[in-house]
Amino acid sequence: MNSELLQNMMSTLLNNVMAEECRNQWSMSRPLLVLILLYEDFFRSLKDNIIRAQPTDKQQTMAQWFEDLMCGIERNVSGKNKEKFTQNLSSFRRDVVNLPKSSSYNTDNSYQIYCENNYSVSV
Repeated sequence: MNSELLQNMMSTLLNNVMAEECRNQWSMSRPLLVLILLYEDFFRSLKDNIIRAQPTDKQQTMAQWFEDLMCGIERNVSGKNKEKFTQNLSSFRRDVVNLPKSSSYNTDNSYQIYCENNYSVSV
């Protein structure tokens, strides 16, 4: 597998967590953590693009949620680290899903999150 394919997988997994009906974060968190650790620069770029795509008044909040996502995460795939990431991802998803509801925007009009590979997600 080449790195571009794996980076696309990371984008897809993150987009699914953020915008799709994702009932089992555990199954998404395991491969997502590995990909984030393998491609830290790509994850940073993806994160920055997602933050910039938010309404200005929500960018700082989204940036904090991404910080919280990686809070306490070490650069390994130990069981303890994977479990911590799964917990963080569940909180991250809960916050992201509730973001449009807490905004002053009409929730019927979703906005788009774009990543470098032109994937888009409505939240």
